[in-house]
This record gives sequence, structure tokens and C-alpha cells, in this order.
Amino acid sequence: MSIRKRLLATAAAVAMAATMQAGTAFAQNTGIAGDGTTRLLWRGTDYHISLWSLDRNLNGTAAHQYGPYPGWIPVALTTDTYGYSYVLWRNTDGSISLWLVDPSLNFVTYKQYGPYPGYTAKGLSVDTSGSSPNFHVIWRNTDGSAAIWTLDGGLNYLFSTGTGADFGFDPGYTTE
Repeated sequence: MSIRKRLLATAAAVAMAATMQAGTAFAQNTGIAGDGTTRLLWRGTDYHISLWSLDRNLNGTAAHQYGPYPGWIPVALTTDTYGYSYVLWRNTDGSISLWLVDPSLNFVTYKQYGPYPGYTAKGLSVDTSGSSPNFHVIWRNTDGSAAIWTLDGGLNYLFSTGTGADFGFDPGYTTE
């Protein structure tokens, strides 16, 4: 099968899945590893997750499901250059759980932070500018300002920076 046909078939399958179960796909649910493979995060209507790995031709190579975990909502996924993925979960009390997932989508470890009154975790991003990848957790405050945490690949908090409020804009990626 040609690459074009595989891409069309994959796109059709994703569109069908999203159509059959409204609300399962959401913003910031993909990551690209350094080798060009793609990770997808699907959120079930009951808040369990399905993690997928796709090769360069968008053929599925692995999949794992986790959850649901009462009180926890999956928010975002990002992937570093080595193929490790980070999953952000937010609890109803505002605390977060950060997961480290290996390149085969196996759960490795987690750390919990918070809650921090007034702040809601909204997204993740990877910083590959250094010798080892770090990642960022993006928080939104009720006053509209944002805080950006930098964490290392072992989920350890390193430092944070803040930004002022920008009226009418939200630093988050999720639709909830």
C-alpha cells in the first residue's frame, strides 16, 4: 500500500473514531519523537486514556490503555527527542500528576504536585535546547496570568517563570 493510501486510511480511521465517540480527541494530544515517530493520546468519555505509537508511515506500532482514575482528568501529552512521553493529569482538587511513559508506551513513574490555589494546569511542552530534554507545565491563574514550570526528564521541578495577564486570552490548550 502506498504512503498516500496509508495516510488516507489512518486519517479515515481517526475521523471515524472521533465521530463514533464524540469528545475522545482533544487539543494537545500528540507528540513527535526525535526519530520521527508519533505518539497520540486519546481521552475516553470516562477519562481513561489510550496511548498510541505510530511509525514514520503512520502505522500503529504500540498501544496501551490506562485508567480511568476517579477524580483525575487527562490534560495533555508531549514527547521528547528520545521517545519518552509525558502525560499531564489534573485532579478535581487542582493538583497534577505527571507521568513518564517509555518509548513503548509503558508507564515508568509519576510525581504529583499541588494543588496551588488559583492555578490550573493547562498544557505541556518539550524544551530540547539543552543536553538533556526538559519539559514545561503551563499553568493559568484565575487573574489571567500564566506560570511556566521547567522540569527535568525525571519529573523533578527545576524552576518557574511567570507572565502577566493578557485580557481575552487563555494560555491553555484544552477545551474544558
